[in-house]
Amino acid sequence: MEYQHVIYEKADGVAKIVMNRPERLNALNVRIGVEILDALDDAEFDESVRVVVLTGAGRAFCAGDDIKRVPEEDINPPRYPDPAKQYVYGVGRWVTIVRTMMRLPKPVVGIVNGHAHGAGFNLALGCDFRIISEDATLCTPFVKRGLATGSNRLQQFVGIGKALEWTMLGTVITAQEADRWGLATMVVPADQLEAASSKFIDSLKGAPTAILGYTKSAVVHGWEQEPDRAYEYQGTALGYSQRTDDYEEGRRAFREKREPVFNGRGFMEETGES
Repeated sequence: MEYQHVIYEKADGVAKIVMNRPERLNALNVRIGVEILDALDDAEFDESVRVVVLTGAGRAFCAGDDIKRVPEEDINPPRYPDPAKQYVYGVGRWVTIVRTMMRLPKPVVGIVNGHAHGAGFNLALGCDFRIISEDATLCTPFVKRGLATGSNRLQQFVGIGKALEWTMLGTVITAQEADRWGLATMVVPADQLEAASSKFIDSLKGAPTAILGYTKSAVVHGWEQEPDRAYEYQGTALGYSQRTDDYEEGRRAFREKREPVFNGRGFMEETGES
């Protein structure tokens, strides 16, 4: 599709999605949501893509849902009459973006270059890794606007106690606090964000991509499952990984005392699967 609010670029194994409404602090509307989902879909099925990156243009990562809600002329979808269903399943909703990133069988890196508030906070938590500028802030400010909210990914990171505190008080969390609570993969000075992100992404480009995807699936699906069920997901991931070229390459490299060179692909061709 033709993108209006997203810059989508692919190069050297990386698919980079830039939310590009800097005049609105990259606030989400239907159009930008649909464009992000289209880019994620393209990145998933492009075998050359080893890493997906999500970031924002200008001085914010994402300020949350656009409260102005001006309809786009070419995207004005019907709304569910049930408000809860609209919230979760409405066209272009951030909830769908988070679900999509969590099931994506490739690593997703969020470069949080500025404020990540409301739905923007949730988008950041939907990424597998978060590289955060030290001047960024994270917040769920809804109660201060007279709106109720809830929590899912946040409480998985920090527990229900802190999730209740931060959502019920609308607490603004600094990058340093995010780091202490395990919300950040790393926090770096703003002028070092690009260089640090590039170095981290380069390390992922050389990783066994499909095996990362199997691991991610096992962790996500095993969350809050009974131990035996979680181990079943883990065992399935292990079994799939042992049917890849990268598994064999990893074993050879270990025996030969060298760094492995992974191709990132899934099942070996002789299995007839892909």
